[in-house]
Amino acid sequence: MSKEMTFNGVNMSRYFRITDIIRPIGNKRSIASNDAPFIGVNVQQVKIGPKEHTIKFDMRTNTPEEMENLKHELAGVLNVSEPAKIVYGDEPDKYYLGYPVDDVTPDNITRWFQRSELKIFIADGVAHSSTYREFNDVKIDSGKLVIDVDNRGTTHALPIITVNHKSTNGYIGLVNSVSAFELGNKEGYVTDPRLRSESLLNYRGDKVSAGLSSGRRNQAILNDTSQALDGTIGIVNVWNRPHLHITGIGKGNGNHAASLTWDIPADSFGNRGSLNEYFWWRQVFRVGRYDQLGFIKIMFSDEQGHFLYGVESIKRETGAKCEYNFLVTNGQGGFKLVNQWEFEAEENQATNPFDPPRGWSDLERRDDVVQVFWFGGYHKFRVPEIAGKKSAKIHIALGTFGNREWPTHMYIDGFEYRKDMVSGNRAVPNRFSAGTEVVINSEDDTVQVNGIDSVSDVVDGSNWLSIPPGKSSIECYLSSFSGDKPSIKVQFEERWL
Repeated sequence: MSKEMTFNGVNMSRYFRITDIIRPIGNKRSIASNDAPFIGVNVQQVKIGPKEHTIKFDMRTNTPEEMENLKHELAGVLNVSEPAKIVYGDEPDKYYLGYPVDDVTPDNITRWFQRSELKIFIADGVAHSSTYREFNDVKIDSGKLVIDVDNRGTTHALPIITVNHKSTNGYIGLVNSVSAFELGNKEGYVTDPRLRSESLLNYRGDKVSAGLSSGRRNQAILNDTSQALDGTIGIVNVWNRPHLHITGIGKGNGNHAASLTWDIPADSFGNRGSLNEYFWWRQVFRVGRYDQLGFIKIMFSDEQGHFLYGVESIKRETGAKCEYNFLVTNGQGGFKLVNQWEFEAEENQATNPFDPPRGWSDLERRDDVVQVFWFGGYHKFRVPEIAGKKSAKIHIALGTFGNREWPTHMYIDGFEYRKDMVSGNRAVPNRFSAGTEVVINSEDDTVQVNGIDSVSDVVDGSNWLSIPPGKSSIECYLSSFSGDKPSIKVQFEERWL
């Protein structure tokens, strides 16, 4: 056996030499029972509990002082409040999630040579595969989609299922031999037959180039007129996807920006403007140097050509500090700040929601109530100033201050506009449009629709999907009106008792 161990990414050979690793066969089991009428007992419940590992080890140094310093360092490594990832040298393809428990009291053979043991509590009771298995071969069987999977572990696995839509759909149902999960509305219709939602602009992903072509340049109506609209916008490909970005901008005192404007199209009944709408986009905001300044503005204006509401990501000063501001009209030709959040324009997903792997955002309006997405949560604000005023245009602006260089990575990756509560006498599907990605994650019980948390769409009574050991199948059901079938990917870690 290779007596090696990493704990939370730290190679423990730095601190001790392992002499033995004791791992029990299976898990602790408990049985709840009550008395039987004549002989034995009636078993009420069988519970599989956690497991515990024992690591026996020696510590050796050159001097007693070195020994005490080493013990202090080791105590710091073991001081965790969340389960640490543990990998043993004889199981490099697996990992455990555990906590150190009990005290670690060495036998003082000498002050420079000591012997002890470390107990690890494995709360979830399993070993995890270090890589994910993936299955994406979708078969059609009697109108349903079927994916065959093979779980070679000894207990159930918790899958991450990604559905990429190629046509409109309102419902996803996932069923296997042990669980059933539902998302959306089975027929994908709004309950009121007179009201529905319609996607009127869709420039997601690779379609962002079409958005660039269709947008009117430097005609934006923003929250203020502090910037001259004198720049140009083009396409740049970074991180394997296209982005809108500044290709040139005016010089001199004052602020400068490049903008694009789109009229909100008429709905299927010919009506223009909306009091009820949803706007999704993805952006990147990350500097290459701390002295770079700039801003992204996402704004809506009304039928009279006045600013209504919007958000801005803005860096005004040297450093990493940035603002994310929700702005609305003050009803007098100006604007007011409703709420401000702060972030740092660095390569750090913990402090920057617009670092390239993420960047998803959305706004939802219900007349005078606007919902703003920020860093995984939703915030609703009542704005009396916009009550009854229909949105007519969408504006995107990217700019900087004076002659200062704008952020190296300041991009818009794509967007979609949806009009809600469209008046009519027939209902149409409205939940998942073509290009929508849905990720159903049974590991952490989350649902994301185009990167936005959407667990509220889970149908009551659903069970998060699990995959039993061995070969099995997952059936996927869609709305009856769904056309081209989506691509489906199933990923999971195998787990062993």
